[in-house]
Amino acid sequence: MSVRTLTKSAMKRTQRVGSRGPCGFTLIELLTVIAIIGVLAGMILPAISVAKSKAQAATAKKDLQVIVGAINSYHATYSRMPAFIKTRESLNDNCPDFTFGTVLKSGPARSPTLWNRKRMAHPFIGSEFNGGWQGNNSEIVSILNDLIAFPETGLPTVNAGHSLNPQQQKFLDGFKDVGYEIPPAAGAAAVYRAGGIGPDAVLRDPWGNPYIITLDLNYDNKCRDGFYRFARVSQETGDLGFNGLRRAAPGDAFESTATVMAWSFGPDGAADPALRANQGVNKDNVLSWK
Repeated sequence: MSVRTLTKSAMKRTQRVGSRGPCGFTLIELLTVIAIIGVLAGMILPAISVAKSKAQAATAKKDLQVIVGAINSYHATYSRMPAFIKTRESLNDNCPDFTFGTVLKSGPARSPTLWNRKRMAHPFIGSEFNGGWQGNNSEIVSILNDLIAFPETGLPTVNAGHSLNPQQQKFLDGFKDVGYEIPPAAGAAAVYRAGGIGPDAVLRDPWGNPYIITLDLNYDNKCRDGFYRFARVSQETGDLGFNGLRRAAPGDAFESTATVMAWSFGPDGAADPALRANQGVNKDNVLSWK
């Protein structure tokens, strides 16, 4: 047999060995790859969620600083706090400061509360033990940003005619106006976008919940918030409270040495007046005084 014949024979054998047709993944290999991707996603997604929550909390903290600064600037300009006359008249010795909380609208009694982005009602948070008048932060926003009418309804605000901001300054011009996530419909309230001032003039945090703001309206340089005043929330030891609060009088009178207290429900969008400030859903609240 010649060398040429041997060479051709070897080439044929090589072709037969290499001619197995197109290669593909087996079912086991595909399932293995899918399982690995699932494990990696399970590891990465929680980390992304945590990072997002931390970034939003940092934004909320910055917002609170801006709110407090804007209120102090208004006070320096007008020598008074941004509050309506009926708000001031509702106060007494047991409720010396006013908390703009979660009620749907201002009025002499508790109205339904604002909804979160899941269309669930917030718990009532407001001015406890006062003359009954309640409100949310749209009152402060209307005064600070010189809104004379609500964008949503066209109805006058407490600042009608620029009565509470005659110089027509915009102390909150760092906040953007935001619209609806779900517009109002018959029988259903609207869901408002997060991170700005909505058509209802309510200033919301990065999670779509209203900022809670308490003003020192008896001008003693102390604030008694409608939620954090309670011993069941703030008491740590005796008259010492969590987050630097102290009890000013027997009972539910925990205060901050500040002219403004502002806070957010935090990532979970919740607050529970039956829990301590460092427990459960209250742990992640973002506070201006902490």
